[in-house]
Amino acid sequence: MRRRTRTLVFLIAATAVLGAAVFAELRHERALALDPLTTLDPAAAKRIDVTCAGCTARHYEKVDAHWRQRDPDAPADDAMVARLLAIAHAPVRFRHAAADLEAAKVGLVPPLATLRIDDTELRFGGTDAIRGDRYVAVGDTIALVPDRFSALLFTSAIAAKKD
Repeated sequence: MRRRTRTLVFLIAATAVLGAAVFAELRHERALALDPLTTLDPAAAKRIDVTCAGCTARHYEKVDAHWRQRDPDAPADDAMVARLLAIAHAPVRFRHAAADLEAAKVGLVPPLATLRIDDTELRFGGTDAIRGDRYVAVGDTIALVPDRFSALLFTSAIAAKKD
């Protein structure tokens, strides 16, 4: 077998292995989506409060089917607020009773950030050292969820002015 043919066969095999790994990961992610963080209906939400360590608290309110930030009063970017609401449906990798974990050791006392959607409060702690998943306390449970949303908790959703 010539070198060029051997290299081509190796590249095809490597591509097949990587494709199988991507397929397995996508299948795993779809399975995770079956267990959302909360059962909250984002369309029914009327108020969102975001507090975080070292940043200004933000309050959003739904007015006439659009979101507005309060303090200062300004139109909010509806797409960004929708991404905040989507955090409530983050897929849960593991769920523990709050009594099973020490809240202070996982960064939940005090929480790094808090997201309150109407009457549901989500408290965000540190990340898992192995997988990088975020600890989130909801009610009497602590869940580990993939950390794809942390930046949203620290970013304002005020709509950009269009000139």
